[in-house]
Amino acid sequence: MSEVSSKSFSCEGCGAKLVSCLFCFDCSSLQSISEESDYFSALGISSEFDVDPDLLEEKFQHIASELHPDFYLNSTPQEKRLSERASTLLNQAYDTLKDPFKRADYLMSLKCKNVKWNDRVLPPTFLQEMFTLQEELDEMLENQDQQGLLKMREVLENRFQDLESGLLPSFRMLDSVEEPETVLEKLQMNLNAERYLRRLLDRIKIEETT
Repeated sequence: MSEVSSKSFSCEGCGAKLVSCLFCFDCSSLQSISEESDYFSALGISSEFDVDPDLLEEKFQHIASELHPDFYLNSTPQEKRLSERASTLLNQAYDTLKDPFKRADYLMSLKCKNVKWNDRVLPPTFLQEMFTLQEELDEMLENQDQQGLLKMREVLENRFQDLESGLLPSFRMLDSVEEPETVLEKLQMNLNAERYLRRLLDRIKIEETT
C-alpha cells in the first residue's frame, strides 16, 4: 500500500509556497499541471479522508475566483488553455472530495495503487438483501406505490448513513495498522455496497421526477 503525504508545491515563477498547485496568489500566475497535481493539492488540503466541509468550500471558492477562464480572455493561448484545464481540475476535485464515498474511492486509488481492487466483495447477506429490495422496488414502481417508495428511500438513506459512518474509523485504522488487508477489505465492501445502494436510490429519484 502506498503512503500518501500532503504535497508541497512552490511557484514556478516567484518560488513562493503555493496554497494550491494550480495558482500562485503571491505573483498571480497559473501553474503547470503535472502528474503530481492531485485533487487534494489542487484544493490545498491534506491528503486524508477527514475533511472539514466548510474549509473545503472556502478553499474551492477562494481558488476558483482566480481560475475562471473569463479572466483570461485577453491572455495568451497557452494561458487560456491552462486556465481551462486548471478550472476543470478544480471543479472535478471539489465534486469528488465533497462527497464522502467519492472521496474515499479517490483516496483509496492514491493509497492502494498496487492493490488489486475486488469489486465483488460485499458485506455478509448484503447481496441477498439487495435482491429482495430490488424485487420490492420493481413492484412499487409498477404499482406506482408512492408511500412505499418514500419508505424505501428512507431505508436506503439510512443504509447510506451507516456505511458513511464507518469510513472515517476505517481510514484512521488503515493509517495505523502494519497489516492493512482486513481494513482494506472492509473499505472495499463498503464502497461496493454504496454503489448498489446508489443505483436503487437513483431509480426512486428518477420516478419522483417523472
